[in-house]
Amino acid sequence: MRCNWQLSAAQEATATALTLCGTGFGGIFLGPLSDRHGRKPTAAITSLILFLSMITTSFSPNFVFFLFFGIVGGLCVGGSLSIAYTFWAEVSSQNYRAAGFVVITMFWNSGLAISNGFALLVLNRIGWRIFTALMSLPAVMAVLIISFLPESPKFLNRARKDDPTKLMNALRQKLRSANVSYNLSEVKILREPGSDQGTTNETTITRSFATIFGDELRKDTLKILAIYSCLQVLYKGLLYVVTGIFAKDFCGLTISDSALNSNLGSQDNFSNCDTLSNGDLMNGVLLSVALYPSTVISVYMAEKIGESKTLKLFAVACFVFCTVMLICLPTALFFINIGLLIFSVAGMSLILYMVLPQMYPTVVRNSGFGLVDGVGKLVASIGVFVITAALESSVRGAIGILVLICLLIIVQSLLLRVRGDLKDNQERTSESNGYHEKDKVKNSLPHLD
Repeated sequence: MRCNWQLSAAQEATATALTLCGTGFGGIFLGPLSDRHGRKPTAAITSLILFLSMITTSFSPNFVFFLFFGIVGGLCVGGSLSIAYTFWAEVSSQNYRAAGFVVITMFWNSGLAISNGFALLVLNRIGWRIFTALMSLPAVMAVLIISFLPESPKFLNRARKDDPTKLMNALRQKLRSANVSYNLSEVKILREPGSDQGTTNETTITRSFATIFGDELRKDTLKILAIYSCLQVLYKGLLYVVTGIFAKDFCGLTISDSALNSNLGSQDNFSNCDTLSNGDLMNGVLLSVALYPSTVISVYMAEKIGESKTLKLFAVACFVFCTVMLICLPTALFFINIGLLIFSVAGMSLILYMVLPQMYPTVVRNSGFGLVDGVGKLVASIGVFVITAALESSVRGAIGILVLICLLIIVQSLLLRVRGDLKDNQERTSESNGYHEKDKVKNSLPHLD
């Protein structure tokens, strides 16, 4: 596209920022729709719209049309990710929840790696229009897969769409199989905090945000918003800093800072488009694959020491690695710490994805998740321009901004209170392992005699 439409660096940055804004608004507005109409139908409709937008994008006559349909596609992608994590959090037990988050993240990273690898092989042969049309096919596969999935049971229970008679019969059968005496007339259904906001048919964007920023959830929401927004700016800013450095023509690692600052604003040579595109695609493949270890290690740490302590450790690690980058620029240690910083940011992002569904009640769970994810991406789209402006004057100045962002992440991580910490849940589970399952049921229900 850069070659066909002779795009400038500013136009490329605008396209990236607007697409990122689209993903941000997608998370914000599709979250309440998912809380109102259900996870399954919302995910299916967004996947279908994503397919249509990508097909239409392949026929874009000019850059303006491309931007418009790119924003529409971004809206769908931004909402789908939060729905996936929310759905798994509601259908999985505590014992398997972390493993499921690892699988979802692995598939997400694998999709990025496969798409970049496929583009590396065929993009320059078939052109970006045919390639975009081919890349729309996974959206159709997503619609087919979603059609075979059940709706989230927690959403159905809150929406009162489940049959109480079937529910009681299932409970009766379960108790009889355990040979437990029971009195179902005294069984009560517990309600989640925030469920008094109404049923799904009454859920609106305004009501959802009023609950999220209510007295009970406001402080935690603002803290996690600050952490996630800073993480998004840190990650996107780091990529722009690395791209700005590697875009220069230098031979060794002992290049001076003044040399790094030269020719940052120069235009790319359009005759070199294929070579530059291949390099970008290869970097995308390697970056996606490099995120695998951080996914596994971060979840392992969360299970061993809890999400709260893992967040704090990753926050401190981000600050240390970013500070070393600032001091050691541009030695070999600088490039080593780039990888370590990306590792820490990716791990911390996954822990936040695990924490978010536990913070909010079912009535606003996807709304809260989508709000945090969406606002973070919107802030990142603004931060990209700030980092780019700082990069034009000094590489060290741009990295210095990243160091300050890491300090903000540390402060907010220390103040954040994680609900439903994995470590705490495991300790509570281990304390109850001494009781037989039958005894636990007996102790929790009144007897007929």
